[in-house]
Amino acid sequence: MHTLKSFLLTTIGALISLSAYSQYEIEVKIKDFPDTTAYLSYFYGKGQFYKDTAEVNPKGEIIFSGKDTLEHGMYSVLVGNSKIFDFLVDAQELSLETDTSDVVGNMKIKGGKENQIFFDYMKYLSTKNAEVEKYRNELSSYQQNSSEYKAIQEQVNTINGQVKEYITQLHRDHQGSLTSNFIYAIEYPTVPEAPAEADSTFGYRYFKAHFFDNFAFDDARLLRTAAFHDKTKYYLDKLTRQQPDSIIEAVDYILAKVKNNPPLYKYTLSDLTSRYERSQVMGMDAVFVHLAKNYFMKDKPEWFAKKNLEKLAERANALDPLLLGKKAPNIIVKDTAMKKFIQLYDVKAKYTVVYIWSPDCGHCKKATPKLKEVYDRVKDRGVEVFAVGSEFENEAWIEFINTHDLNWINGSDGGDFKSNFRTLYDVYSTPQTYLLDKDKKILSKKMSVESLENMLEYYLNKEDEKADNAKMKSK
Repeated sequence: MHTLKSFLLTTIGALISLSAYSQYEIEVKIKDFPDTTAYLSYFYGKGQFYKDTAEVNPKGEIIFSGKDTLEHGMYSVLVGNSKIFDFLVDAQELSLETDTSDVVGNMKIKGGKENQIFFDYMKYLSTKNAEVEKYRNELSSYQQNSSEYKAIQEQVNTINGQVKEYITQLHRDHQGSLTSNFIYAIEYPTVPEAPAEADSTFGYRYFKAHFFDNFAFDDARLLRTAAFHDKTKYYLDKLTRQQPDSIIEAVDYILAKVKNNPPLYKYTLSDLTSRYERSQVMGMDAVFVHLAKNYFMKDKPEWFAKKNLEKLAERANALDPLLLGKKAPNIIVKDTAMKKFIQLYDVKAKYTVVYIWSPDCGHCKKATPKLKEVYDRVKDRGVEVFAVGSEFENEAWIEFINTHDLNWINGSDGGDFKSNFRTLYDVYSTPQTYLLDKDKKILSKKMSVESLENMLEYYLNKEDEKADNAKMKSK
């Protein structure tokens, strides 16, 4: 019995001792590095975040350690705001040793496999970049059409070819490694010479169609590098027409690519939804509504809290009726005398401006007289303003109308009557401005008076051109 008890105590003691050890330990040694504080940071999506802090001892040694584990991906060693080097985590115990004369070139690694591949690649690139830089400096001494210039350029082309072959061989030898997948992720398509029958858009169409070639959408580690976020952002911002329908098609395409990779899918859907909910670009709320309704509200992902889903659904349902191209909700209010009801749908005009404002709002006090000036210039061209006071007390509203001779359609709540326009038009601040066509479909919204005037001029000029063309044809 005594022997068994001793064995149990020894075993428990060993387990307690083991649990106190670090789950990760990254040893870094940088020869001739000054005593300071160093930081370990990791990449995630569009950001880089601090993970650990350690002091640099007089020997240039740094030890980052913790009782949790490090997710596989790309990390950085930082001092202050300066990055010393990036490296890859594929094991919980790593040793990286170098010196300040050539941090990458003199790097020695122990532990894991990825960093040997990664730093061999970085060292090779560094060597070849130095060769190319030397030749490019020589190019400035010669005329572009000279034999010397062409000979040097040929040397540069040869080096570029060697780099391509090196990378191709790396992919063959280390297929599926994070280094290989990372290189694929940061590569951009090389557009071939256009066929004789191709039009001027061939280069753009080819580049876009092949933009994600070889991208490892099944590798969640790419989320922990800058490559994934940067690649998708470039596709959406640079290769996609900045118009809601085009953006919606693009986000659906990207989400389909990551659908079977839960970490990438979760990040991408959350990031895109947040991005387009906060977008200040007119019309992009349609992308937010699309994502909310077709992915969150429809699929109800388990990782998204029920309360957050309810808030998201409430926001999407509020914005949905107010999207560009949709018929604006009807507004029923009382006139300034508080005797009769007036409604938006009764307004007969080529273009109607819905203007929701408050006489106590600082922006409204500046914008409303400006809108009055615009209205006086365009009212005879088929434009009407349906202005709604947002306050429940009307004395200041009536006074402002009379003072500034606001001779458009004015309406507000009155007496016991309370309209629901605040909910219908998602009124959280004033002024709110919408431009509607003759069928009350929303053409533009939530814009300054200056932007409204430009939009009106655009549409009215189009009407005039159409009328002029019709006259010409009738002659």
